[in-house]
Amino acid sequence: MTYYVSKVFWLLAAPTNALVLISAIAALWAVLGSSKCAAWLAAAATCVLVIGAFTPIGIALTVPLENRFAFSPPDSKDPPDGIILLAGSVHGVALVSRLIKDYPKARLIFSGFGGRNNELIQSFTNLGGDPERINMQSQSRTTFEDALYSAALLKPKPGERWLLVTSAMHMPRAVGCFRVAGFQVEPYPVDSFTGGPSGPFLFDIGSSALFQFDRAVKEWIGLIAYRLMGKTDVLFPGPKPA
Repeated sequence: MTYYVSKVFWLLAAPTNALVLISAIAALWAVLGSSKCAAWLAAAATCVLVIGAFTPIGIALTVPLENRFAFSPPDSKDPPDGIILLAGSVHGVALVSRLIKDYPKARLIFSGFGGRNNELIQSFTNLGGDPERINMQSQSRTTFEDALYSAALLKPKPGERWLLVTSAMHMPRAVGCFRVAGFQVEPYPVDSFTGGPSGPFLFDIGSSALFQFDRAVKEWIGLIAYRLMGKTDVLFPGPKPA
């Protein structure tokens, strides 16, 4: 039930959708009722849309998410016992295909890909991966379910090292969920939007900026909601002190 509620909520709460709806409703209200309040509301919503489309606010919201866990390649002298890839990562399959060549004994699990299993396995095979090494976990629909079902399937032992591969922006929430599930993982963030050659200083405007604004806001709302529901250990999960 929570899954469907969250989908409907985000359909309305995504900043771009919400602001367009508010602008349209307020403008109609102003026309029909000649209300100054409605006119000001429409103007305010339009201003926020302009800010989202023509300023780096989406980047500003993304930077702390992506920088929460610094990237550090696994120690070759202490190879990981396994690698977990979460759905949603653009370059995750290609990365995992390389990692398993470096760590031939590591177990591999793809979590949350649902009906895309065949497509995923084919992509993995085309990149040189051995499909026989894949453990598919297809039940999960949310990040919290990724953690619960992966823990139940893999039954990690104390002292084992598991790499968690997902987008850098999504990593804080994912790590928090795995900790609550009792599964200690090592973050391996990918698909960094602000960590490329241009860093956070160059950004697209218009629809691309609004898309990034929506993505970042969704992740922050997800962090708050998951913490309120007890699905993460803290509001903004980060590296544990050494």
